[in-house]
Amino acid sequence: MCLVSLMLTAPVWAQDTQPGTATGTTGAPMDMSKMGPWTRKPTNEAKTRKEVEAFFKEEDAIMKKHDFDASLARIDFPIFMATDDSKGVPKAELYDRQQYTDMMKPMYEQSHPDTKMLTHKRNITVLSDSLVSYADDYTMSMGGKNLAGRNAGLLVKRDGQWKWKAMFEPGWGDVPSTGVGGSGMNKEQPKMEQEKPKMEQEKPKK
Repeated sequence: MCLVSLMLTAPVWAQDTQPGTATGTTGAPMDMSKMGPWTRKPTNEAKTRKEVEAFFKEEDAIMKKHDFDASLARIDFPIFMATDDSKGVPKAELYDRQQYTDMMKPMYEQSHPDTKMLTHKRNITVLSDSLVSYADDYTMSMGGKNLAGRNAGLLVKRDGQWKWKAMFEPGWGDVPSTGVGGSGMNKEQPKMEQEKPKMEQEKPKK
């Protein structure tokens, strides 16, 4: 599975490279020993893990202050986000800075003022010195209620700073688009089949 994925996505990762640069000979088999996860093993996993844990701690403090701009500065755009709705239909989209702001800022502004994180149980996987994935079972307090949830994501280290690159959390697919600034993962797609009868009515009569 991993090898198949690698072969399918290799043109995407290498889209800015010239043909033959990986092997030195156009058309020659790629030297798989010179690329891939075995060439980017973590050099100091304990140090990276400590940096990431500090990043998460800072994020909790930012959330407590409802500081959207501070949170925005910690994202490596574009960011990939995925969720699902109450019917189990998955939704995923890539967001640039403006799209993310339009969707998330109203949610920050409308969130309950006493919202705070209570506990985290994170499983952090250090993929390399610049890539870290995680899964988190957390509890939070909001409006006098304690809530429990689970999310996951990907962090990247760019220019010496850890940033969000992908976020996955279930249950947000039913949020109406008007409630998130008119943009969101649940925005309706054009329904061409509904336009067909109208178009047929407009055909000139013989």
